[in-house]
Amino acid sequence: MNQTQAIFLTLLREAIHGQAPVDPVLSPAQWEDVFHLAEAHGLLPMILDHAGGLSSCCSGFTRKTAEAGAPEPPLLRWQERAIQQVTNQIIRENVFLNLILRLRAEGVEPLVMKGPVCRALYPKPWLRPSVDDDFLVPETSMARCHAVLKELGFSPCRDEAELESQWEISYLKHEASQYVELHKYLFDPDAPFFSDFNQAFERAWDCSDSIMIQDVPIQSFAPADHLLFLILHAFKHFLFSGFGIRIVADICLFTEHYEEQIDFTVLEQSCRALRCSSFAAAVYQIGARELGIPAPEPFSGIQVDLEPLFEDVLASGVHGGKFERLHSANITLGTLEANLAGKKSGVRLGRALFPSADALAAGYPFVKKHPILLPVAWTRRVVSYLFAARKHGMNRPVSEPIKLGRERVKLLKTYGVIS
Repeated sequence: MNQTQAIFLTLLREAIHGQAPVDPVLSPAQWEDVFHLAEAHGLLPMILDHAGGLSSCCSGFTRKTAEAGAPEPPLLRWQERAIQQVTNQIIRENVFLNLILRLRAEGVEPLVMKGPVCRALYPKPWLRPSVDDDFLVPETSMARCHAVLKELGFSPCRDEAELESQWEISYLKHEASQYVELHKYLFDPDAPFFSDFNQAFERAWDCSDSIMIQDVPIQSFAPADHLLFLILHAFKHFLFSGFGIRIVADICLFTEHYEEQIDFTVLEQSCRALRCSSFAAAVYQIGARELGIPAPEPFSGIQVDLEPLFEDVLASGVHGGKFERLHSANITLGTLEANLAGKKSGVRLGRALFPSADALAAGYPFVKKHPILLPVAWTRRVVSYLFAARKHGMNRPVSEPIKLGRERVKLLKTYGVIS
């Protein structure tokens, strides 16, 4: 861990606990690095709000020079970005609450997940931004949800003819840059590794819980179910391309807030059955060490190497969204699929470069109707990838994702996901 990461984590820990900030002595260039890292992890408003009053952050970092045409002060640029993110979040939350009320008027009560619930756990919820809201909706209510979303200015991100066949449907409201995801299932029911995950939530509707967001009651999972979902959601991102420290904070803060309502022995047994007990223990122990939120038993007693996951978390950003990480996911998922099938768990380069028709169906729907056109989809995919890699400044567009994929396969072995 370098100095920038250490300062970032210290500021985050202080902000989470509402502590007075300890003033680190950093140069303007070093503060720039801290703010870049905070933005990569979706935490710029929180970190800037906490650090904004520090003398070393403000001194020599905000003064405008008297010269004509002098560049804008660096801190002012970061403040403007953070203010925009907070403003957008306030707008998005009001749109979200209005959507809940409209759906309720139509007789639909979705279960709300992740963002709105997790934001409420922070001392200043509006400083923990997110761009999407996730709802679990009965399949019988999907048509009514679709009508309400369109009425409120949302557009489906897929052709409407495909909506009935999808397990998860995204909608976008352009003017608010806001996504809503409607889930018929929490995880892809056709993905071999994730199909068992849905079974853990078969009774979620029977024991749902009501929480308040800005004086509006919303339905969500019972705390034990929601915590298991947060862990499995993080685990899913881990298997794909990684996740950042904000997800660690969400899980640990949720645990701390609802600990009296959760049987952690049962939770650990559920995690073990789904191959993520060691992973969850590492997440909790990272949260204890870096964020000062104690890990619950029995996760605190599981012997696990934190460092590989910790380094991956810091490198990932919010949801492992860096270009090379997204394109390394085919290697980790191909290896996982091979392991489930009892094959050698080597790095599946062939599958990474030439995915199956099912894997390509989302981006290239014509291969589902006409499998003979699979080579056309492969060619288009490679060409578009090379153009995008050049745009992202990758010098080795093939070797970099493969190298990262190999490293991330080692993580799967470290945390007992594959043998």
